[in-house]
Amino acid sequence: MPPAPVSITVVFDGDCGVCQRLAQVAADRDFARRLRFIAYQRADLAALSPGLTREMAARAVYVAEPDGTRWHGARAVFEIMRRMPGLWAWAGRIGALPPISLLAEPFYRLVARHRTRISRWLGLTQCRLDTSHRP
Repeated sequence: MPPAPVSITVVFDGDCGVCQRLAQVAADRDFARRLRFIAYQRADLAALSPGLTREMAARAVYVAEPDGTRWHGARAVFEIMRRMPGLWAWAGRIGALPPISLLAEPFYRLVARHRTRISRWLGLTQCRLDTSHRP
């Protein structure tokens, strides 16, 4: 029997409609159950990833590996994609390469900075991530 896949924890903004929607999309495609989502507003960040603060998590998505490795911003998004099936995984592998993730970071920051406005424009302000079906 193959070993169980190592899951990563995705720390996102639980008050952001765009963030919630994207987390739900990723969770729905995570057939291997390699992603665990938690809103930073409800997380024990110190226990999850020592040194991660609420201020940091309010500015960007974070991914924490069980071994303590942590990514944020565009690189975190690509790490999430790497754990999804099919073309998502390939795009994530390519995007996680340092030159690509560094080039994507300014775009990520722009979207993150305006995520509340974008959520409103898309009508996602009332969206909530349902994690009741997740381990």
